[in-house]
Amino acid sequence: MNLLRTLVPAFLLLVFVCTWRLPAKAASASPPGTAAVQQQVLTGIDAMYDMRFDDARTIFDALVKQQPDDPTGYYFRASIHLWKYLFDKNDDELRRFISESDRMIEVAEEAVDKDPRNSLARTYIGAIYGYRAMANIQAENFLKASWDARNCYNYLSETLEQDPNQYEAYLGMGIFNFLIGALPEASRTVMNLAGISGNKEKGLKQLQIAAEKAQYARNDARMVLGLLHVYYRGDYSTGLGYLKGLLAKYPNNIPLLYALGNIEAQLKKMDNAIGYYKKVLTLSNTNFRQFTVYSNFRMGEAYFRLNDFNNSRLAMQKFIKANTGSSFKAIGLFRLAQSNEMLGNRSFAVQLYERTTKCTPITAEDRYAVRRAKNCIGTPMSEREIQLVRGVNNIESLQFEQGEPLLRSLVQASGTTKEQQAEAQYHIGEAMRQTGRPDEALSAYQKVIQINPEAERWLVPWSYFRMSQVYAAQGNQQKARASIDRAKVFTDYDFREWLIFQIERDISTID
Repeated sequence: MNLLRTLVPAFLLLVFVCTWRLPAKAASASPPGTAAVQQQVLTGIDAMYDMRFDDARTIFDALVKQQPDDPTGYYFRASIHLWKYLFDKNDDELRRFISESDRMIEVAEEAVDKDPRNSLARTYIGAIYGYRAMANIQAENFLKASWDARNCYNYLSETLEQDPNQYEAYLGMGIFNFLIGALPEASRTVMNLAGISGNKEKGLKQLQIAAEKAQYARNDARMVLGLLHVYYRGDYSTGLGYLKGLLAKYPNNIPLLYALGNIEAQLKKMDNAIGYYKKVLTLSNTNFRQFTVYSNFRMGEAYFRLNDFNNSRLAMQKFIKANTGSSFKAIGLFRLAQSNEMLGNRSFAVQLYERTTKCTPITAEDRYAVRRAKNCIGTPMSEREIQLVRGVNNIESLQFEQGEPLLRSLVQASGTTKEQQAEAQYHIGEAMRQTGRPDEALSAYQKVIQINPEAERWLVPWSYFRMSQVYAAQGNQQKARASIDRAKVFTDYDFREWLIFQIERDISTID
């Protein structure tokens, strides 16, 4: 169970951005007269990427009627319901997906029974089991997800052993190899004992094969490669190249626009991020409504980092009103409270802080918000706290010339609290690290460690991690590894999951 929970973020990271699909007809397995079928599939895939799901359904319904013994139409038709379930969490769509995927498996197995060399049908079976694993992870049916994932792995492995030229299968196998290879060592060992192995570099090569040689999985492979380069390799240039290339072809693809907004926000380019989120809101597609809801949240966060508290307030209000789930509810309320307090509306802010504390925290950001809100109820923002918020926001939006003076004056002022000193020093370090002043960055991080804050104790392991990045950039692998080892010692602090993820990602480049 714990291993599957480890895999959840990896699977859903890929799922949350694109409707990747495995094969239609591969050249090595195409029966006579499939040119028209291939064109139908291409047209249907384009409709899905363009968010025209009713059109796609019509195309695949027709394909099933025309080719009742071919699993192709069944496969793509089932996938429509999968994406609607994953993105909108509609249980009716889950039931439809399971029902249609059952039928697809029956048709594909009959095709394999008739011709054991039919690697295409075998690939469809592996792919649909992969889809079912993702659906069951979302539904928290972890035993079923485990069984489905194993079937996916077995079928795709057999496919490539039988037919190495079935290029469409390289997408699914590449994802599997990369994600298993990216797991922490202990989790990989468990998977190996279960007969499932993975290798990140092998996975990337398989995905590149799909991107170059597959007929129908080519765009999907490029989408996945873009995400893996960004999140698992920290290679934003290559990753954004893949994703922006796809956006040029499908400018109305809402998951892709949302993903690009998130990446730009992670790069602290808040204006760029807001542009993508606004496009999502403008399209306001009835499919994947969650993207519209969360775009308001992400846009509110971006405006907050730009110290535009009025626009942040407006976006967060829309998010809170439309959000029916629990994820990001606490941090959304907390940011709304902070924005109101920064705008001088303390009484309303207190009400929002109180609402924040009553939330059940789901994400790391939510847990941070609940903890902070408890202290904010009885303590109004001081002038120094306001200065800290503005300075930190400047650094988090690459406005270093404005943020550095604010934070340096804060640490030099009398009466600044221990927690404020630590947070200011950490973000001074961030400014120095990102503007090519490594010695000053190391000095600032070391001051955070010396201060050793209590409430904001997350600043200490994160400072060690940032020091490791500075040392690695200088070519000092020994000090980089020592700093990472110190960061790994800490437990029970804010944003630990994200830090551990980055440590596991970066440690291979140091070793």
